[in-house]
Amino acid sequence: MKVSYNWLQSYFEKKLPPPEELSDRFTFSLAEVEGVEKREGDTIFDINILPDRACYALSHRGIAREVGAILDIPLKEEKIPTFKEAEIPAAEIKIEEKELCTKFVGRRIENINVQKSPEWLCKRLEAIGQRAINNIVDATNYIMFDLGRPMHAFDADKVKGPLVVRSAKKGEVVVTLDNKRVKLNSGELIIADEEGPLGLAGIKGGKRAEVDINTKNIILEAANWNPTYIRRTSMSSGIRTEASKRFENRLSPLLAEEGIERVTELIEESAATPQLKIGRQVVVSFEKFSPKTIEVEAEAIGKYLGLPLITEELVEDALRRLQLPYKKEKKKLRVEVPAERLDVTIPEDIAEEVGRIVGYDKIPATLPSKVQEKLSIPRQFYWEWKIRELLIKEGFSEVMTSSFSEKGEVAIEKPLAEDKKFARPTLRSSFAKALKMNALNAPLFQADEIKIFEIGKIFMKDKEGTALAIGYIGPKKKGASELSRVRGVLENESGLSLKGEEKEGIVEFEIEAAISKLGESTNWDVEIAPAASEKYVPFSHYPFIARDVALFVPKGTDPEEILKCIQKEAGELAVKSWKFDEFEKEGKQSFAFRIIFQSLEKTLTDAEANAAMEKVYAALKKEFSAEIR
Repeated sequence: MKVSYNWLQSYFEKKLPPPEELSDRFTFSLAEVEGVEKREGDTIFDINILPDRACYALSHRGIAREVGAILDIPLKEEKIPTFKEAEIPAAEIKIEEKELCTKFVGRRIENINVQKSPEWLCKRLEAIGQRAINNIVDATNYIMFDLGRPMHAFDADKVKGPLVVRSAKKGEVVVTLDNKRVKLNSGELIIADEEGPLGLAGIKGGKRAEVDINTKNIILEAANWNPTYIRRTSMSSGIRTEASKRFENRLSPLLAEEGIERVTELIEESAATPQLKIGRQVVVSFEKFSPKTIEVEAEAIGKYLGLPLITEELVEDALRRLQLPYKKEKKKLRVEVPAERLDVTIPEDIAEEVGRIVGYDKIPATLPSKVQEKLSIPRQFYWEWKIRELLIKEGFSEVMTSSFSEKGEVAIEKPLAEDKKFARPTLRSSFAKALKMNALNAPLFQADEIKIFEIGKIFMKDKEGTALAIGYIGPKKKGASELSRVRGVLENESGLSLKGEEKEGIVEFEIEAAISKLGESTNWDVEIAPAASEKYVPFSHYPFIARDVALFVPKGTDPEEILKCIQKEAGELAVKSWKFDEFEKEGKQSFAFRIIFQSLEKTLTDAEANAAMEKVYAALKKEFSAEIR
């Protein structure tokens, strides 16, 4: 969330610390500050508010209260404004989807003057990257970023009949405020009137009842929406807004009335005419709110935090600073959780709040106590690693492929892609692709054969299990026999009974049931040698070109010298080169070398590889009197 330093300062009489110091305090007590930017006499913090605190901290008031608690300085006294309500027609509201719209507060205001917002309001919105539009729209946006309470204003003269919260009908269309035409799906929640949709509920307002320079009468709306619904619809429609971000993280049910009053106050200041009339609040609610009370003890909080010396006085001081009212009953503190703090629900949450204020740096570093009993080794875990050990000793490398597949028995509710609609019923499909890809890139590995395996979960209709897949690509005559040999090693060394059919260089076994018949191990005797290479080298996404050069040279010529010459003349595009054959014939020595050309930036052409090879041929003839075969 973008937070303005000057905006925060408006909540305090006392001067705040410099922005850099405040940023550090945020990081250690509230949330990570991802950036600090100077902007036209202001400083903007980019604070990564996590979902658990979004209910109150996606607002300047929420952050200001955190500042007050962290620095132990008082905030200015807040008073919710009140107004003389005129006898004008009240906003008409009907809610058909009571589970999705749990509260709707509306107010009609007549005879307003739509114009540019006051300079202070424009500056505050623009400082956090929001475009000023007009005094009515800006007032609703300001309250959203100030209180964390999204609001909306409709041009009352463009609304035909009551405002209705209902499900969209298939084929209905809404044009949003940014002129995006959205075709609605059946069941999506909308705010509508007699003529059709006015906006996507809780996500984006519509163009038809937009407030513009000609607007004279408005209807203000502050509603509470089902968070899960908002999240789902926002994702499916592809429309993510500041409003939807707040609604999908839950809001206090009491903020709606306050939000209406705060917006009305701004409108009265910036859009009033001599004939201004403010209607009464209309509240339609299906929510019952009762303050939550949590009992805690200082001793228990000390144990939660690992602070044995924490006192009741320290706990009380932290609660006072956090504006968490409490009553003392002997050793217990009965904490009454404010309506906006939906994140505080259990005693451990109170402990966390106290810990933030007392300071996590006060918690001493202690090692966990030694476990006296000998820990048991889970049978499944042990034997899976034993299989890994045996296969790696046989020269196989482990791969891990996606758990999703194009076909299967267990469907994914929200698939990532068309070919990932199911949980995999076997390892074979994705494993075969991995085997093929490794085979295609074998020259890059300087390998004549590919030996890989995978141990992973598979998912059937009524259960899930663990499978082992082993794959081999190499000399044709060796394929089936190599897989048969490795199976024999596994069975002899582990005692497993493996049943599986070899097909296209792959054999797959379900091993969970087989492992369940093996004994448990009391000793961890698995030893897997660490990888030989410790340095990561970026790989190219572009295809390689392989070239071979075979040559006769005088007997006694050192092949290592020939290889050095090849590497030098082939240039930077030659990423690998090695000797793969040699023999003697008629007093001459024959060597064969393979060179791999590849670029990190583009796909190479045959012409580029051929040009490099011509240089290699010329150098070999000159340096070693080579006869190119």
